[in-house]
Amino acid sequence: MRSLAFLRVAAATTAGVATSFTFAAAASASGGTISINPGNVPATAAHYSQECSAELGGGPYAGKDVWVFNLPGNADRSGSFTSIKAAFDTDGDGKSDTTVVIDAGAADGDDIVTVGHSKAYAITDAGWTLIGATATVTGDADKFVLTHTCAAKTTATPTKGTPARSTPTTGAATTTPAGPTTPTGAAGGGTGGGANSGGLPITGADVGGVAVLGLTLIGGGTALLLRRRRRFVA
Repeated sequence: MRSLAFLRVAAATTAGVATSFTFAAAASASGGTISINPGNVPATAAHYSQECSAELGGGPYAGKDVWVFNLPGNADRSGSFTSIKAAFDTDGDGKSDTTVVIDAGAADGDDIVTVGHSKAYAITDAGWTLIGATATVTGDADKFVLTHTCAAKTTATPTKGTPARSTPTTGAATTTPAGPTTPTGAAGGGTGGGANSGGLPITGADVGGVAVLGLTLIGGGTALLLRRRRRFVA
C-alpha cells in the first residue's frame, strides 16, 4: 500500500514539473525584439501621413516633429510595447546619427500609451529622417509600424512685392475741347497786314462795281433812245 501511495505522489510531482516547464517554454516563446515594417523607412515627418492629437504627443510644434508608432493586431496576442529604439539620420548623409529610446513616461519627450492598441510616440527636432527602429514587446507580434507623424508647423514669411503700377486703359483717345479763339484783326485787337488780314475771306462779286456798271449801261441806253427820237422828229 505504501508503495502504491508513493508511486502516486511521484507521478503527481512529475506531472507538475512537466506542466511548469511547459508554461515556462510558452512564456519564453512570446515577447522579444521585433523590427519596424521595412516599408515605413526611410521617412521624414513632413512627407508622411499627418495626424496631431494631444494623447499622442500633441503638436504641431515650431521646430519639432512628432513620430507615432503602433503595434497592430489583437492586444491579447500581439502584446504591448516595452520600449522602442528609433534610429535617425540628422545630417542627411543616410546614416544613423542619433538613437532615440522610447519608454514609459512622458517627461523626456516620449511615451508608451494605449489608444486602441499599444502605441508609442517621440518628439524630435524637425527635419530628421527615420531610417530604422526595433521594439521589445510582450506578445507574439512580428513587426510594428510608423502609423503617422505630426510635422513641425511652418511660419509663412511675407514676401515683399513690387508695388503695382497703373496701366493706362487702352481705348479711344479723349480730346480736350479747345478754348474760344479770337479772330485776328477783329475790332479793338487786330493786327495789320492787308484789307483781309485776320478777317473772314471775301466771296462773290464786288457789289459796288456791279451797281456802277448797271447805272452806266442804263445811261447809255437812254442816250441811244433820245438820238433815235431826234432823227424821227427831224
